[in-house]
Amino acid sequence: MTTTPERTTPPAALPPWSIDPADQAGPAPALGDLVAAAAANWPERAALHDGRIGLTFAELEERATTLAAWLAGEGVGPGDRVAILAEKSALMPVLAIAAWKCGAVYVPLDGTAPESRLRGLLGRLDARIVLALDDRAPVADGVRWAGRTELDGVLAGPARAWPTVPHRPDDIAYIIFTSGSTGEPKGVEITVANLVAYFGNHNEVLRFTPASRVFSLSPFHFDVSIEDTLLPLSLGAYVHQFRGMHAGAVMRAVITRERITHLIAVSTLLTMITEGGRHVTRENFPCLEMVMTGAEVCDPGVINVWKEGLPEVRVINVYGPTEATIVCVAHEIVRVDPGRVDAYPIGRPLRGVAALLVDDGDTVHEPGRVGELWIGGEQVMRGYHGMPEETARRVVEVDGVRYYRTGDLCAYDENGDLVFRGRNDDEVKLAGRRIHLGEIRQTVLSSPGVERAAVALVPRLGHDVIALVVMAPDRSAVADAEKRLAELLPAYMLPTVVAWSPELSVSSTGKTDEKLLMARLAEAVRETAATTRFAFTAAGEVVPDDGPDGGSGRA
Repeated sequence: MTTTPERTTPPAALPPWSIDPADQAGPAPALGDLVAAAAANWPERAALHDGRIGLTFAELEERATTLAAWLAGEGVGPGDRVAILAEKSALMPVLAIAAWKCGAVYVPLDGTAPESRLRGLLGRLDARIVLALDDRAPVADGVRWAGRTELDGVLAGPARAWPTVPHRPDDIAYIIFTSGSTGEPKGVEITVANLVAYFGNHNEVLRFTPASRVFSLSPFHFDVSIEDTLLPLSLGAYVHQFRGMHAGAVMRAVITRERITHLIAVSTLLTMITEGGRHVTRENFPCLEMVMTGAEVCDPGVINVWKEGLPEVRVINVYGPTEATIVCVAHEIVRVDPGRVDAYPIGRPLRGVAALLVDDGDTVHEPGRVGELWIGGEQVMRGYHGMPEETARRVVEVDGVRYYRTGDLCAYDENGDLVFRGRNDDEVKLAGRRIHLGEIRQTVLSSPGVERAAVALVPRLGHDVIALVVMAPDRSAVADAEKRLAELLPAYMLPTVVAWSPELSVSSTGKTDEKLLMARLAEAVRETAATTRFAFTAAGEVVPDDGPDGGSGRA
């Protein structure tokens, strides 16, 4: 157990979100000083570990300061965008805090994304510098590029001093890219005021303290990494960044070994950790205080397992689009509903957050009526980077309050809690990642020879997967479309099941019926994992299509 060294000077003040809101006074701390107080109070305390690299709070602050001085020497200043090809690593918080110490904008990008996608994002960003945690060749011209060897050399050199440059509240703190309905990723701009408000609002639910030990599962290009890494670090809490194999037994063993108090996991990963429920005991989770899930609908049976097995542990279901700063609505499951079939509520807005349900221009108040959820208040983004028209479409003002139109359909239950009911477009959540099926569809339609394309989630052996139907006269268009998808989209957006339809007229009315195509494909793949390629016959039947070059000739 880590002990706190004796102090001969008064402790440094922790960020204001660590105390009761009524007691907060004065300006918010500079983002670049995120861990400065923890480093002053507990310099030798372990701050984080990723299974290979561990840092104390003093080391984290020193490395971030040293890197900030180097970034400033490379021309990075207030408002500049620092793009980082992210991976799960103890160095990621160093890079984020260093960028903030320069007054710059932190922009984590998916380091595993295809080169062409990264090139396009970097071209739109106009970044001052790109930091990579590997030594790949630069994928963009005209921008300063620093790879792992150069960064390691900077951090291995002498420690350097750098005075933190404070941001203004309306400055951009970070940009996170999400899948876009138009076929182009959208860069969500979150301001310093958004982020500081979120830290305070959500920590009333999370209840992180310097004694907390947090299990971090989220990738750094996903905004939940701010919730499960940067927020707890700011309060002096310990973070274990899990970068191992996503297997239930492995994750449970780490949670036990690291004496984790706070587990935050999307439902897919929480289900894996649960693994039937027999392992959810106090013996296996001796220190656990809180379990939080969100980002996708969680099976109520999984939530019940945790509340039944660990009744004293707080189990919380949360909701929040990237545009409303990570999490904006939360619901604690106080008692188990053993017969529940529908998902548990997502709850009520955090302090400082407003919510409206809007149906055909009317504000919904009565239980059961479904409307689009609008989120307003101090956590709503500035806008989409370089997309003013899209920002104007999604952000509206009501009675002087800016609201983000989420596209999520919700209703109030009898208790006044919000319940998620679906989407009003083709955005889906898969393993916690937000995916616009329209982006996949548009990419396929841009491939030569493709006449139409249908994309949907279909159930396969109990799990949803992305399915694609390519409608083209020539079978070779399917392979060309798949190649294009692999070149332009990240791996988690690639279809698992692909089918070819040689004709557009497949319904009984002689019209193109994409829903019928997808329904037939879904039925064919529901109980099989042996085949991932299919074809539609002239009669509209679905047959395996695993022959040479992706075609068996049976269509």
